[in-house]
Amino acid sequence: MRKRHLVPALIFSLIAFVIYAVTAAPDLLYGDAGEFQFTLPLAGVGHPTGYPFYHLLGWGWERFFGGNPAWGANLLSALWGAVAAGVFYLFSAEAFTRLMARLKWSTGIGWLAGLSTMVFAANSTLWMLGTQAEVYTLHAAFVAAILGAALAVGRKDHPWPIWSLALLFGLGMTHHLTTILLAPALIIFLWMERPDLFRFKIILRTLPWVVAPLVLYAYIPLRAPASPWLYPQLTPTHTLSLFENTLIGNLRFILGLGFSSEFGAVPIGQQLHQAAQLYLLHFTWIGLGIILLGVLALAFEGEWALLGLTSLSFLLFQLFNLLYGIGDIATYYLPLYLIATLWLGMGLAYLVEWLTRMTTPAWRKGWLFGSILILILPGFLVQRDFAQLDRRQDRDARTQWEDILSQPLPEDALLVSNDRDEMVPLIYLQQIEGRAPHMLGLFPLLAPTSDWEDLNMTLKTALATGRPVFLIKPMPGVEALYRLAPVGGQVQQVIGPLLAPPDSFEAPYTQDLRWLGIQSTGEVAPGETLSVVLYWRATNRPQSVWHSFLHLVDNAGEKVAQAEDHRPGGLYLPSPLWRPGDVIVDRFELSLPPDLPSGQYRLLAGFYRPETETRIAEPLPVAVIRAP
Repeated sequence: MRKRHLVPALIFSLIAFVIYAVTAAPDLLYGDAGEFQFTLPLAGVGHPTGYPFYHLLGWGWERFFGGNPAWGANLLSALWGAVAAGVFYLFSAEAFTRLMARLKWSTGIGWLAGLSTMVFAANSTLWMLGTQAEVYTLHAAFVAAILGAALAVGRKDHPWPIWSLALLFGLGMTHHLTTILLAPALIIFLWMERPDLFRFKIILRTLPWVVAPLVLYAYIPLRAPASPWLYPQLTPTHTLSLFENTLIGNLRFILGLGFSSEFGAVPIGQQLHQAAQLYLLHFTWIGLGIILLGVLALAFEGEWALLGLTSLSFLLFQLFNLLYGIGDIATYYLPLYLIATLWLGMGLAYLVEWLTRMTTPAWRKGWLFGSILILILPGFLVQRDFAQLDRRQDRDARTQWEDILSQPLPEDALLVSNDRDEMVPLIYLQQIEGRAPHMLGLFPLLAPTSDWEDLNMTLKTALATGRPVFLIKPMPGVEALYRLAPVGGQVQQVIGPLLAPPDSFEAPYTQDLRWLGIQSTGEVAPGETLSVVLYWRATNRPQSVWHSFLHLVDNAGEKVAQAEDHRPGGLYLPSPLWRPGDVIVDRFELSLPPDLPSGQYRLLAGFYRPETETRIAEPLPVAVIRAP
């Protein structure tokens, strides 16, 4: 990377930092961002893979934000997003230098690198991640720095020392393990450009620069004992251990083996569709066309080493994203957008070259200046997405938790949500602000055992502690299995599991379910509405989602009315979450026809699979009624 490019890179970084910082979220956030808002100032350990380099840098940064660590953590992402933009300028300038040498251009490198950098800095994913506490902007900075350093090491004139690339790669590995995906491309590129580096002595001297930074992973076992959120205390005698501080436990944590089940969890076709949508969303068809032209430019001009470096890195990152089915996979596309934006710049350069060849070399500067029109693309995308990028008013997490903690809750309350992300701000309030110190937030998959397998098991485990249990938000469907009592705001207390009615009986329906009884209110008369409650007991765990029905039939078996079909348990406790012994209450409103003839009718109830509309058993007669 050349000295003359340092000043414009710094300018781009400063501009990007101001933009990201001004639009950054000012307070608490949900999810991983909310987690980093307390792990950074406390030098703690969050979720795998630990991100030790990020935490060490963040702990130092947070010394300047003692009054508002949450905002400080968000600004750290803005800082690294800005660094990523500046380093991208250096990387792209180095890449343009190689292409321009083949095109025999004497000017235009800084101009095209600057345009490409503005497109990259306006990338909605980079901008969004630059407004919240996250690890991905630093990862993008490392990817740009490693690729740029590879080009600098591969230069024929005044190459960088190989140890500089090795050190960057090693540090990148201490931050985000997907950095390893760059290794094959780096090796092939250096083999093509600097085969002299592959002598045994040079390799032996280089390896320590890669390996030495990995010592930073010692941060995890050293700081885990000082991270109380890893050891939540359910009862005085039962403390959960969410981190195994052994050699094997640390290796599993650092390698993220707990997420291994996410590989292949989503069909590849669905992942390909998502990838196509993301590229189209970030670049539009016009941008994708210019990106393709950039790839062709490197091939047509014989810049095989640079094409191999970027394309192999791109393909490996993309393959990883297609196989990894984690929910926030869209954030993993940032390195791909970085490489694609470089190709876009290359395509822009080649478009100028084509126009010059079709006219006259004297027009090159004019065509080059006209390439500024590419800024219409980020301008359009920013205008489209600005409402999501501007986080200045994002106080949703603070508002929700202020409302929750303002309710009359016991000091030892267990607070339950179906979503881990919603619970994270509570730990910040406890660890940073010293509030509600004895409360505990619980959620499914809190620990990798059957006790926390889903929301139903989480509620059972919470109630078994004897501590008072509360839902922090409405979760329609929970009332189908549990007795609830309103507290205030959106908070409800979970009194306990539903019980069978006193006059219940057990009638077989299927091997998974027994009918316990029926209750109804309302007048049996034309035009009236009957409120019907059916009680069931699970004897096995259903393997699929069921919907329920209630039909009114005459003596000939003809349907004369039906209640609205629905999913008992709603979205939160559907049938696959029921456990043997659970009592399920299913409520219907049955509107009787206004012209209902007098006579005797039967109520038939049951369940069916909605995807095939096939009943799981024959309808069960649950009542006989007579219309006057």
